[in-house]
Amino acid sequence: MHSYYLKTLIKVLKAQNIVLDCLFNNSGIKEDDLTKNVNLTAQQLDTITSNAIDLSQDRQLGLLVGSSMDIPSQGIFGYAIVTSATIGEALKLMLRYNKALLPNLDVKLLSRDNRVEVVIKAAHLPEELQRFYLELLYAAIIRSGSTLIPTGKTSVHVELAYAAPCDSAPYQKLFGAKVKFNSNRSVLSFAEADLDLAIISANPVARDIFRRECDRLLSRDTQRGMISERVQEVLLQAGTEFPNSARVAKQLHMSESTLQRRLAKEGYKFQQILDQVRNKLAHEYLKGTQLSINEIAALLGFSDVANFRRAFKRWSEFTPSAVRNETLNSNHLT
Repeated sequence: MHSYYLKTLIKVLKAQNIVLDCLFNNSGIKEDDLTKNVNLTAQQLDTITSNAIDLSQDRQLGLLVGSSMDIPSQGIFGYAIVTSATIGEALKLMLRYNKALLPNLDVKLLSRDNRVEVVIKAAHLPEELQRFYLELLYAAIIRSGSTLIPTGKTSVHVELAYAAPCDSAPYQKLFGAKVKFNSNRSVLSFAEADLDLAIISANPVARDIFRRECDRLLSRDTQRGMISERVQEVLLQAGTEFPNSARVAKQLHMSESTLQRRLAKEGYKFQQILDQVRNKLAHEYLKGTQLSINEIAALLGFSDVANFRRAFKRWSEFTPSAVRNETLNSNHLT
């Protein structure tokens, strides 16, 4: 499925007159692979996207890529969307297949104040990647929606948890003049009634065919990512003492060398997954508990708080205190 994403990404970068020699560095992917139906691991997708951000130096790159993703550019997934019966059905489809398209994002549909919200979480990713993926997904939803239903029929609100850029015109053009910056969260929402809007290209027979193909591709990708996901589950369930790779391998009924080899095939190393789990838990402790930073460091297996601070800043580009203070300020505002 990712061939379509990569082709759109390359198209946007070329429009900026960017030389793409370094785009696939350290990813194990070559541009020639785009002639096939290539599917990337989460690590490969993040690596290529990070390379693109470095090459472009454009904070709005995700917005540009997402708004360039018309229905055909999304391949079989796009055709499954375009043949859905209603906007609500299309959004649920997006949620169902998200892991195959953007595997490092946690996307949920939530109901709040008579609106349905598309909420994205990826606290374990660097801030620039989080912003890229969030803007890409929100822009792609808006672009697809404008194709599926008549203009002006929906009531879409977009809030972004960061400051407005010097030129906010691209955001206003895509999301509407009421797009809100400096919000306490990032969210795209629809009026609940919008979910019942009929899609003009609905086709139940074609929809079922495209969904079966999406399910087949999703099943294949799940198998490819099974070991890394199982390792993550073992680490998350470990409590306060994280097992090393040898102990995890034993729990998964394989040798340590087999575990390392199978992780490598998926584009991972054991330490990367351990860091992702620690980062995820660190954010949850900082945002959802009153534990001190010293206590959180100990829970995550750090011998001293200075090592934890250095690791956390490497993972997320912020200090633990900054994340804690941001959460306290947000709670105070609400």
